[in-house]
Amino acid sequence: MEELKSLGRYQIKGVLGKGAMGLVYDGLDPGLNRRVAIKTILVKQLDAEMAQMYSKRFEREVRAVARLNHRNIVQVYDFGSEGDVAYIVMEYIQGKELKDYFDANQRFDLKTAFRLMTELLDALEFAHDAGIIHRDIKPANVMVDSEGHAKLTDFGVARVVDPDAPASEATMTGAVVGTPAYMSPEQIQGEPIDRRTDIFSAGIIFYQFLTGQKPFEGTQWALAKKIIQDDPIRPSKLVQVPPEIDRIIARALAKRPEARYQSARSFAESLKRVLEGKPPEDPNEVLAQPLPVTPPPAPAPRAQQQGTEAEMEFWREVKDSDDPEEIELYIEQFPKGVYVELARKKIADLGG
Repeated sequence: MEELKSLGRYQIKGVLGKGAMGLVYDGLDPGLNRRVAIKTILVKQLDAEMAQMYSKRFEREVRAVARLNHRNIVQVYDFGSEGDVAYIVMEYIQGKELKDYFDANQRFDLKTAFRLMTELLDALEFAHDAGIIHRDIKPANVMVDSEGHAKLTDFGVARVVDPDAPASEATMTGAVVGTPAYMSPEQIQGEPIDRRTDIFSAGIIFYQFLTGQKPFEGTQWALAKKIIQDDPIRPSKLVQVPPEIDRIIARALAKRPEARYQSARSFAESLKRVLEGKPPEDPNEVLAQPLPVTPPPAPAPRAQQQGTEAEMEFWREVKDSDDPEEIELYIEQFPKGVYVELARKKIADLGG
């Protein structure tokens, strides 16, 4: 793929990086004389089911982001395929992923962290108002451009719902799609989700901004248990921040969606209030329910539909693990899944 000179009408100028299933190219749209980024997958490396899934993800991303014209959302222009390569054409961003900053332990001052979070939350509010739930909010999907502004990207697993539906209206049941360390409790259990799952994930990013670490760590099973049951260490115990920020984190990472911020806008408004020296809670706002005092019970195993996109995603995440508990978690989540026999064999090979 490195020797590609063009894809469709787009000229290839170089390689920007490596994506999940292929390269990301520096490209040019000669018709508009516009620099673009081109994300690709090499379809021939995938089995038919996976190739179809990723093709659908590309199409979903284009159709979702085509509805979103926002300064803090990376624009998607086009998608297509040529030979064994499927591709998606996006706005070129001069900058780097927020993940790169976090991995290098590069810290932001509090004012900058608040501004970047507010920009991310503005993008989420805009997407949610358009009926789009991102479902994979994480630092790797937030770009920081050359001017220091946040840009939300990768709507490949986004869910499109009725924009007039209430916040509590669920989008689906039983699909475990996303990145485990940034999933909400309801998402990691395959329960119905709505826009508040993105708010929980954004809360995890805010926690990283503040402390330089994730609020929940561990291997697959231990991580899921912590997200569902455990409260993270308060940021003020780890770094010097105002105690009001602890209240923002507690609400953003509330286990029950009804105790969480009900919109990205209300999350952003709490940040602005704290910067102004005010308490984070709007005195005119009443929580639907108080913040949880005791953790909810551990999840029961959930039967999943065989062969779903969620199952393939989950299996791909754990199939190469050396931890039998991670493989066992797949069996618990998908007891009738198409990879159950492979999972059992893997556990036996690992001596689990």
